[in-house]
Order: sequence, then structure tokens, then C-alpha cells
Amino acid sequence: MKNLNLVLVSALSMVALGCSVLPIKAQVEENHFRFENFKRDKGLDLEYVHLMCYHKRPVSWTEPKQYEAGEHNLWVRADVSNRSFDDSTKEAIVNFKVNLESDKSYMLNRKITDDKIAIWIQEVDTGLVVSEILTPELKKPLLVDYSLRREQCESGTV
Repeated sequence: MKNLNLVLVSALSMVALGCSVLPIKAQVEENHFRFENFKRDKGLDLEYVHLMCYHKRPVSWTEPKQYEAGEHNLWVRADVSNRSFDDSTKEAIVNFKVNLESDKSYMLNRKITDDKIAIWIQEVDTGLVVSEILTPELKKPLLVDYSLRREQCESGTV
């Protein structure tokens, strides 16, 4: 019984100590920047704005990653839909040519107005916009788009 109490107290202590170190701020590697995608999936409206490529291949959503600092050619995909309506998905694809500095964290952001979406890259800590603001029209996705997206990704830098 004494051993059981000791094990129980030890387990609870480890859980309590483990939770006290959260949240952990991501450390940016030297000569790299950190890049986060945008996600809003609470409620009926779903909004995802993310880097479309990784290792020069099309990908869907990815967690934050780090890349070498410098000039970049980034392909970004925005997907918006409504849970209440089947076939409500619309998308927009944009291309940013931007210089991203080392030791900083960047994120995608957006603003939707009618059938257009404004997309930009900003610093996470300051909110400073570091790219141009691109405003494409939201359209129904192509039925077959893999070869086009692959070609776009191959022209990018990530």
C-alpha cells in the first residue's frame, strides 16, 4: 500500500511539473525563419490559408516549419467552406516573392470580402506586414489540378 501511494504521488507530481513548462516558445534555428499557416475552423465557416508546397511538391496542411532566410518564391493556397453546405468549398492560389529575415517568425493572414480574399504575410510578434497584399477571387477548385500545382511548386523555393 505504501508503494502504491508513492507511485501515485510520483505520477501526479510528474504530470503537474510537465504542464507547468507549457507553452514552449519555438526556437528559431540560426539563419532560418519560422513560418506558420492560418487556420480558423471554429463554428460553421472553415478557413485555411497555407503554404501549398513542401520540398517543391504540393501538400495539404502542415504544421509550422523553419526555412533558410532570404529571398523566397512562395505558393499559397486558401480554402474556405461552410460546414452547413455540401460543395461549398472555394479556393484561391497566390504567389509571393518576398525576402524573409532570419530569427523571425512569420504567418499567413487573410481577410474575406464577398468572393475575394486578401492574403498577406506578417511577422507573428509585431503584426508587421512583410509582403504585398494579394486579393484573388475565391473560385470552385479544379477537378484535376495536381500537374498544375506540381509545376507551380517546382518553380517555388520551398
